[in-house]
Amino acid sequence: MSTTTTGTDVEPVTPQAPARAGLGVAAGASLALFALMFGTWTPESPEVGWTDAAGIRAWAADAASTLQLNAFAGVLSVVALLVLTAALANLLRQAAPNSVLGGLTLLGGGLLAAINTSVTGLTLLWVLPDLAAVDDATVQTWYATAHVGQMLGEIAVVVQSLLMGAFSLAALRGRIVARWLCWLGIVLAVAGLSSVAGVVVPSPVFQTTWLVGLYGWVLWPLLASITFAVRLRRR
Repeated sequence: MSTTTTGTDVEPVTPQAPARAGLGVAAGASLALFALMFGTWTPESPEVGWTDAAGIRAWAADAASTLQLNAFAGVLSVVALLVLTAALANLLRQAAPNSVLGGLTLLGGGLLAAINTSVTGLTLLWVLPDLAAVDDATVQTWYATAHVGQMLGEIAVVVQSLLMGAFSLAALRGRIVARWLCWLGIVLAVAGLSSVAGVVVPSPVFQTTWLVGLYGWVLWPLLASITFAVRLRRR
């Protein structure tokens, strides 16, 4: 794999057959993530503490189809995340076997899969049981607990940025993929990570960087999958 860069001190990485297969797997997983993310938005719900069990049941009934899609997409996205993380980590191991960034990529992917698993588990509370047969106290407890998913969603932006940034930095140093894709991943990751400051200093600036990190995670895997696929076709 060759890219145009300045300097001759670093040789470009030429992936062997397993790495090329990893690129294809990463491309497919990236496209799957891009498609599935549109099914993981939580439907608008009443504020906790301002609705009774009957109101919660009515909300769950109205949002049943969306909640079912969320649960289905959540399960598949965990699988896609694991596949994508493994494929990207395989590329980094070939380029730099002892790279700390490779470890951060694995850590970010593992944490993100764990967060998605937790959010999916909370969604299943409204999909699997018969809410009419569940007592009011349990329904209200579930509803209060399910709002933890909103907090996890905000944390997920930071973890997504960690995964995207760690791989992009390592790929830039090892010349694994196109430099423009690496720099895009780095910029999006910095924006997502900087949004953490909004917890301490509420500001429209940090709200904007949070959105950049959130939607950047949708954009980057799509562009990565296209880039990987094009490079595979040229081999």
